[in-house]
Amino acid sequence: MKAAQPAKPLPVYLQIAELLARQIKAGYWHGGERLPTEAELAQTLSVAVGTLRKSLALLQEQGVLERIQGSGTYVRQTKGTQQQIYELFRLELVDGPGLPTASILDVSLQAYPSHLPPLVPAEQMCWRVRRMRFLSQQPVALEEIWFSASACTDLTADDMGDSMYLFYQQRLGVWIARVEDQISAAAAPDWVCRPLAVLPGACVGYIERVSWTSSNQMAEFSKTWFDPAVCRYSSRMSQ
Repeated sequence: MKAAQPAKPLPVYLQIAELLARQIKAGYWHGGERLPTEAELAQTLSVAVGTLRKSLALLQEQGVLERIQGSGTYVRQTKGTQQQIYELFRLELVDGPGLPTASILDVSLQAYPSHLPPLVPAEQMCWRVRRMRFLSQQPVALEEIWFSASACTDLTADDMGDSMYLFYQQRLGVWIARVEDQISAAAAPDWVCRPLAVLPGACVGYIERVSWTSSNQMAEFSKTWFDPAVCRYSSRMSQ
């Protein structure tokens, strides 16, 4: 397997906006609560105040935050607001959400395995992407992702960023509307053990995901092996 190649990172202001959104959804701040001052937040996040202001402005535009002149920045109720880039990335560090990033391990064009859910007819070719996932730079999971090559016949690791769903939108014109996750435990395959620093055959967390477009077409199938000692799968509901 080739050496891991870091995926193209999101702009810093977008990384900060995504991290703050994940923290809000995880309950670090609640609806109506005021955030720390810009100076305090910028220092905590190790970014310039100008960068932080750009992140806050984006979250305000998306309806996540409300900025009141002379008072501060407050959390708004997020129901019905724009979906975040990592809205469907459900892994979080044990001590907090963390910012997702990725390294590409392998990109290859292959026949779609017949034993997997029917993404496309088995005789058609698909892209298989293997990635290592990080949360706040800590390795937490390995992914194997399958999607049709019909709309993208030439692909390298340089073409992909941290978010596959953003890649689908920008490169393939495909919007993921819903996903179904099945969570269990499984033995880690050989290619997963060394990156996750687990013994061959060790039992780890395991997720199978099917992703559909708004027209109910299956667009992606993925497998994720994660280390439950450092991260967890989180799903939240509210009414």
